[in-house]
Amino acid sequence: MTPGREFVAGFREALPVAVGVVVYGAVWGALAVQVGLPLGAVVLMCLVVSAGASQFVAVPMIAAGSASWTIAATTFLVNLRHALMAASLAPRLRHVPMRWLAFLAHGINDESFALTTARYVGRPISAAYFVGSVAAVYGGWYLGAVTGAISGTRLPNPYRFGLDFTFPAVFLALVVPQLRDRWGWSIAGVAAPLALLGAWLLPGKWYIILAALGASALGAAMRRDRG
Repeated sequence: MTPGREFVAGFREALPVAVGVVVYGAVWGALAVQVGLPLGAVVLMCLVVSAGASQFVAVPMIAAGSASWTIAATTFLVNLRHALMAASLAPRLRHVPMRWLAFLAHGINDESFALTTARYVGRPISAAYFVGSVAAVYGGWYLGAVTGAISGTRLPNPYRFGLDFTFPAVFLALVVPQLRDRWGWSIAGVAAPLALLGAWLLPGKWYIILAALGASALGAAMRRDRG
């Protein structure tokens, strides 16, 4: 396929996920303005941070008056999973010129990573497909966040309607189709209890890193055994 068609394919296949992203983006935008962030700060945070989970973590910390360095350190910790995603993508993006890699790195997100790796199993990744999926996902996030921010002061607490469940629901929808073999089930079987155990025993968001590192170590070991 040509790069143009790959881009369209990535955009089209990410659209169902982007619908969910619009919903929890709107939840975040509404919560952000309700704790005092102006519309300009909401837009700037989406452009600079571009990470829904970290932005959800930051909002209550801002509301609580946490120090700036504490917010930055916590969101950095939550975003460390992106480094693992980048390390996974890098070997299959060697054909992409170096000048484009920083652009692609800024676009890494959970949804596009899952869609792209599921489509290009064991082969080089199309940068155009990845960018197309990023355009759909980020477009949904920006649309939702700005819509929520504009209407947020006139809306009741979105948690009352269970809209916060949209966030984990999207991730479950991304994970389940990838549990196709013993490898996938084994990694999920390690990541889930590690995350639960970490959430129970560790402060902050360290459970995310614990689960990611544990699952990555198991995946690397199983890959080595296969090879």
